[in-house]
This record gives sequence, C-alpha cells and structure tokens, in this order.
Amino acid sequence: MKQEIERKYGVKNLPNNLKIESIVNIEQGFIYRDFNTHIRIRKIEKTYPEKSTKYIYTLKTKGDIEYNNNYDIGRKYEIENEISKEEYKELIKNKISNTIQKARIVIPIENNLKVEMDVYYDYLEGFLTAEVEFENEEQANNFIKPQWFGEEIGYKELSNGKLAEMTREEWQGKVTKEVIENNRKIIKELKENYHI
Repeated sequence: MKQEIERKYGVKNLPNNLKIESIVNIEQGFIYRDFNTHIRIRKIEKTYPEKSTKYIYTLKTKGDIEYNNNYDIGRKYEIENEISKEEYKELIKNKISNTIQKARIVIPIENNLKVEMDVYYDYLEGFLTAEVEFENEEQANNFIKPQWFGEEIGYKELSNGKLAEMTREEWQGKVTKEVIENNRKIIKELKENYHI
C-alpha cells in the first residue's frame, strides 16, 4: 500500500515552452464511499506519445492520516490493481457517483517533479487543475509553485470524490466566473495546439 502526498492548484496560464510527457483520457466513477474509504474504477486511454488502454481498480483510504486545517495537502493510502475491460464494464454499472471525464496532461517540472494537469469535460467543462505528487510531506511543504499555477485549491471541497457528487451549478458556485473564463481560454489553447 503506497502513501499519496499531493497538492492541487488552479492554472493561471500555460508555461512558455510547454513540455508534455504524456496525455491520457480518463473516465472514472466511484463504486463505494464511506468516511475513510473510496473505491474508484478508471478507464485510462493513453493518446501520447503512444496509444494504449487499461482499466484500474483503486482503493483509497485516509486510515489514521488527518488532513491539515487548510486541506492543502492530500494524504491518503492507496492500492491499485489492473482489471479487465469486462470487469470495468460490469463495475461501472454499479457506480454511486457521476462519471468524471477528463484529459490528463503530464508535465515535468523542476526537482524531478511532475504536474498532472486535468482538463475536465461534460458537466465539469471549464474546470482545470494542476496536481503535484510528492515523495514525502517535507517536500510537499517546501514546494514553491511555478508562476503559471493559480491559487491552491486544496481537497476539502473540490476533490474528484466531491466533484463526482456535484451538479454543474454546484461546482461552479465554488469558483469565480473569472476563473472559469480563464480556464476556457487555456483549454481552447490546449485543444488547438495539443489536440487534447
């Protein structure tokens, strides 16, 4: 069981000389949820640099790990297993949440870290995030965000688990119209230049 330590941000603009390591399309739903534990299934279609598809069953739990008061750093334990296409199709029938669809663009940054920039679709159209995963909490606490990152979003209200339970109106009520408009400009640029 591995521990996940991550921070999540909005996106202010795209960096100059954007370097993309990979692009994947993700479809996901939750099939179980309680106070400490989520079970999520995902279809992951890699489109760049090569094409591939896999299906993942993930159990995430907080265990004895508590969020800090600002909910900035997400800390959880996770177990992942690959499942078959047929298993995915059966499990998704029992989802207890909205299906989230997004493109994930992986961008290398300094100190061997990687940004996972998620561009959301369907009822989450206009939502855009940048998430960084860290080796340990000290690295997460000392992280200085790149200039192209926006405000830290944190995990209390806009985690994927929470977004999966929301309507379009509910999540849009938690961000400003200016942020959504800016996101749409960035997403348009990504679609035109990188064909996400």
